Order: sequence, then C-alpha cells, then structure tokens
Amino acid sequence: MDNSQAKYIDIDGINTRYFEEGSGEPMILIHGGQMGMASSAEIWFMNFSEFAKNYHVYAFDKLGQGYTDNPKVNEDYTMSAQVKHAVAFMNKLNITNAHLLGHSRGGYMTTRISLEYPHLAKSNVIIDSATLMSNPNTFNFYEDVAERAKLIKDPKERAFYSAAENSFGTEHITDEWIDGLMEYSKQSKNQEAASKFIELRQIFIDDLANRRNETHSWIRAGRLKTPTLVVWGLNDPSALWDPIGINCLNLVLPNVDNSSMHIFNRSGHSPFREHPEEFNLVVESFIKTKT
Repeated sequence: MDNSQAKYIDIDGINTRYFEEGSGEPMILIHGGQMGMASSAEIWFMNFSEFAKNYHVYAFDKLGQGYTDNPKVNEDYTMSAQVKHAVAFMNKLNITNAHLLGHSRGGYMTTRISLEYPHLAKSNVIIDSATLMSNPNTFNFYEDVAERAKLIKDPKERAFYSAAENSFGTEHITDEWIDGLMEYSKQSKNQEAASKFIELRQIFIDDLANRRNETHSWIRAGRLKTPTLVVWGLNDPSALWDPIGINCLNLVLPNVDNSSMHIFNRSGHSPFREHPEEFNLVVESFIKTKT
C-alpha cells in the first residue's frame, strides 16, 4: 500500500480519497483525528496489505481530513457529518456487512454505524476511543503537545515529536508515515479546516455530547447487536486506560453479548502500529470466532 494506489470518489459532492486492496469479506478502516489535524488513511499502512490477504479492505480519508474535501457548510464540522460521509462512502461502493475497524474518533464512528445501520456492520472493532467515552482532557493533551512542538524548528522533527508523545515506543514512527503527515499538512484545505474547527469548536462539542449520551443509552439498552472487540493500549497518554479504557470495558462488555477486549501492554494510542502483527492476529481471530 502506498500513495500511488490512492483512488478518489465523489461522495455527495465531497471528493474522497481512499485505498482498496484484496478480496473476500469487506473490511473498512476508519482513522482518527479531528478536521485539520494531520491524520489520514495512511495511518493503516502497517496493517492494510496484511489484512488484504484475507479481506477486501478499504481505508478512506474522513471528511475534512487527509486529501478528502472539507465540509461545504459550517454545520458539518461535526462527528455526525463524518459518520454520514462514511455511510455514504459505503453506500456508493455498495459495501454492506463489513468488518469495521475504528481508531480513536474512528471508533466512535464505527460504533454509531453499527447502531444506526446494522446491515452495514458484521463486526465492530473499537481502538482507544476516548471520543466514544467522556474525556474532557483529550483536547488539552493535544493542545499541550502542539504548543511544545512549536519550539522545535525542524518540521520533520516536530512531526516526529508529536507522534512520539502519543506513543509508548518510536519504532513505528517511520519516515514514510512522517513524510506523508508533512505532505498533506501543507495543503491549504488542511489549514482552512484547522481554522474552521477552532472557530466552530463549540458546535462540534455540543453535537458530540448529545450523540455520545444517546450512544451510551442505546448500548446500555442492548441495542448494539454487532459483535464488538474493544482494543486498548495500556500506556495510552491521550486516552488513558484508567479511567477511559476501563469505562469503555464497563460500557461495552456487560451490554453486548458477543464482545471481547484485548489490552496491549507497552503501547500508546495506536496499538495497531506499535504491535501490528499481534493486532492483526487478534482482530482476525475475533472475526473468525465471533462472526
């Protein structure tokens, strides 16, 4: 998987970048981050081709991130709009009954899709998603890292530092990944999205708070029928295992009959990058035994 394999598709007027490889049951990988943040489908490069040996794998840049267009209206600088865009992406490509893997904010998205559009989800993997839970300190963590990163003059070293601060180790922070982060961060649309997000932050927060409360009540009511695997990094500094990971365990496992949890030791916010082989095996084992 590399950038030369990228494809583009129009999703309701939003030019959307995605990657596609393999055959078999569909698998959708949804990355995290907020609009304007340096995050894209490229974060899955260490897992994508391995999963493609057994599945038809898709990874797309979310609305307002990577090389996908920004929202057309202010009201769409929300998680709800990103969920709507993801669903439209699946519908456009006629993808149903897929294995959904969501990292961080992507984990909130895969859970909402599983709840609202159960025909689209055969399994749901939630990875270190503080967004699914209640975590008022997440914004502070990223803002503090960004402020300290400003003191680093070299752009590449600055990007490396930001990734390392959210990790346990640094072996997974490859030149390929950092170069990709720097490349799409240069786009004027990313800078526009970052400014817009700051301007419209309260709209985002209010929308997420309402939807998250609704999501939790639905899960507690037993409405999440999709087999669900929760994955967490024990050493995650932005989505702390205690209490956020534990709260996620207590929300999902007692209320979703077909659910499990796997905790990665010596792992930060992205266990699928810090422990790719183990992560891939855990996910594929869950799919084979639970779906």
